[in-house]
Amino acid sequence: MQKDYDITKAKLIIWDLDETLWDGVLSEGGAVFKPQILNFIEELTTKGIINSICSKNDYYNVKNKFLSSGFKRFWDLFVLPSIDWTPKGERVQNLIKDLNLRAENVIFIDDNISNINEVKFYAPDIMTAHPTALPKMMKELYLVNDYDFEHTRLKQYKILEAKHFAAAESSNEDFLRQSSIKICFKNDCFENIDRIKELIRRTNQLNFTKFRDENLEETIKNTESAYIIAEDNYGNYGICGFYSLDKKENRLIHFLFSCRIMNMGIEQFVYSFLGKPQIELKGTVASSLDSEPDWISVVDDLQVNVPVRTVKNDVNILFKGPCDLYSSLSYINAGCNIDTEFPYWNKSLVYILAHTHTAFIEQTHKFSKEKLEELSKRFPFPNPDEFKTRFFDKKYNLIFLSLLTTTHSGLYINKYDESYALFGYADCDITNENNWETILKPIPQWAKEQNVIMLKEFKNNYVFAGNPPVDTVIKNLRYIKENTNADLVLILGSEIPTDKVLAGYENMAERHKILNDAVRKNFKNEVDFIELSDFIKSDEDYAECINHFSRRVYADLARKITEIANKKLGNEYLSLK
Repeated sequence: MQKDYDITKAKLIIWDLDETLWDGVLSEGGAVFKPQILNFIEELTTKGIINSICSKNDYYNVKNKFLSSGFKRFWDLFVLPSIDWTPKGERVQNLIKDLNLRAENVIFIDDNISNINEVKFYAPDIMTAHPTALPKMMKELYLVNDYDFEHTRLKQYKILEAKHFAAAESSNEDFLRQSSIKICFKNDCFENIDRIKELIRRTNQLNFTKFRDENLEETIKNTESAYIIAEDNYGNYGICGFYSLDKKENRLIHFLFSCRIMNMGIEQFVYSFLGKPQIELKGTVASSLDSEPDWISVVDDLQVNVPVRTVKNDVNILFKGPCDLYSSLSYINAGCNIDTEFPYWNKSLVYILAHTHTAFIEQTHKFSKEKLEELSKRFPFPNPDEFKTRFFDKKYNLIFLSLLTTTHSGLYINKYDESYALFGYADCDITNENNWETILKPIPQWAKEQNVIMLKEFKNNYVFAGNPPVDTVIKNLRYIKENTNADLVLILGSEIPTDKVLAGYENMAERHKILNDAVRKNFKNEVDFIELSDFIKSDEDYAECINHFSRRVYADLARKITEIANKKLGNEYLSLK
């Protein structure tokens, strides 16, 4: 490879990792550091040359590799390391821009010639080198006459790095501030009692007390109760929250919000507005009450009902997946008919989620009604409501299907008829007796023996599909693709790791990548993909876990949905509010 660098002009060197900074591929478990490279990076820093990283890897896996190897001091020598699974061209271009440098003063080192060519396309003046040129580059370092023994230049760029992260973290807050969020409290609960009951029944992720009140009218009579209406620049969200406060004990009996206002800060604002009364949190809640948002205003009155627009055409779109997807629809105006199938609490207070899994979509079409009824009688799961779907209705022109449930839920295949059951999370196989102690821990002692009997029977009938269940999902999607006339758009989970983890969501970035790679490979040119990774700018874009996002991300997702839908349908049926 012809020499394409001049070390004396370099102010920044951007390093690839696999087969460059170390031998082997980290994701395959074979990465071995090259001591001479690490020493070279330290020498570069002493010469006042800054180092960064642009690698296709998991950020936290890379960081942990450095730290667990005792190389924290070398990790600290890198500024704004860019480590995720997205293409490198734009990332390098943005990295140079963020560090206020010119491409002609940057060297990009990578063992993959395709990556080098891609980076050259985005930054034509950048200098490049293959790892085989490193021995020569090390010898030429003496030509650089500058010295920075105190690492002053590195410290200056670390300040720039801190500012960059602070700006990224504030991006969602800036978005919320410009949204002009308004709420109002209404105490005439009996005027909208049916809507409040529905909210209590359907809400899960932002239901803090999880109290399924059978005597709601009495609770309202004996407490300070109110429902909350919300509105912003993008539309009216209708009745989206409810609370009941026992004033004598200063304790919240009900405190819940619709997931469509998730990550707007409304639940935190209301909690602070009420004076932060006592609350006993039940189960997992996809939000914290610690913050005190100041971008929300209280007004005297807002419209209770969200206006419903009647559309007179034959264009139909279905959105199916976790109810987080609903947040994106808040930013979309529809000039066609929109149907949604999201998780919900049914009338028996069972949380209906499995219907959003690809395996359940397949079996609702493949099996007869009688067979599905039989499946729902074997064990406490699946529930009959999880077999209800309009997915294969021929009226749909376009279907947006999220694979988030498919990746993180525990899927099981019946040994005798290949039917499916869903239980818990994919990282806890309930057919493995070693996991039973964990599964049974929250169950009362008197009920454990009965549940052990059920688990033994389940183990005799089902096998675990995997974590993630790649082969099964590909089979499900192939069946789905062959049995629907609608164009299919798959929403793929984020592959950018986060420290924000809820139970069952550990290592989700890696699990998303495994499943996403298989789906891309098997359905290339057959379906469209929306990559949630594309919308993540910083860790602040995650809320609570990798599958919950900031409002800015939902707005960006809405923009992508609109773009794809209009292109596929050949007309401007969707628009952004």
